[in-house]
Amino acid sequence: MLRVNSRGSDVTRLQQTLTERGFSPRGVDGAFGNNTRAAVMAFQRAQGLTADGIVGPDTARRLFGSSDAKYYDGVSDFQSGSTTGPGNVTSGGGWGGSERVADTAVSIARSMGIGVSSTKRNLADTHRVGSTTGSDHYTGNTSAYAVDLPARGATGLDLARRIADAYGIPRSNIGTYNHHTVTIDGQRYRLQLLWNVSGHYDHVHLGIRRA
Repeated sequence: MLRVNSRGSDVTRLQQTLTERGFSPRGVDGAFGNNTRAAVMAFQRAQGLTADGIVGPDTARRLFGSSDAKYYDGVSDFQSGSTTGPGNVTSGGGWGGSERVADTAVSIARSMGIGVSSTKRNLADTHRVGSTTGSDHYTGNTSAYAVDLPARGATGLDLARRIADAYGIPRSNIGTYNHHTVTIDGQRYRLQLLWNVSGHYDHVHLGIRRA
């Protein structure tokens, strides 16, 4: 838990992350002062959290996601329940049936004038973008599929919310690395909807893995 008068490397990381997220603490010096508190409160308000200026577990999850968050595209220990997918979401195609699960998200994006910037990647491209072989994008994961949908700001948030609602993913998962398991056509799929977390400020990512 970080608050006013905290000091050290954790505060430095906090200040760096706040700056990356667009909530400037007016310097990165490892000292939690009033400017850092104001930046934390602004972030908390933007996330719908209690704006107390204290970085507790909920705020930390929203800010940092999982450890080594910028390398995560489909690998996380967080889980967030299970639902049955809506009738307009179907499975099929390649990658263990996960390819067609992405169609609803793609259709939502296209209705907003947004295309697809990335799907599956070979090993070279996985390394090029700084991802890992655990990613749902990586072709070596044969029962997983992923789409990246380029969007920023309010448009990205709107898109993420529409996708969450379409798949029955809790909106509270937006801004976290949580997974959510859905049952589609009798098969369970683990979904990860990433938006407004490290590495995902300019696109919405939907990772789908056969569970």
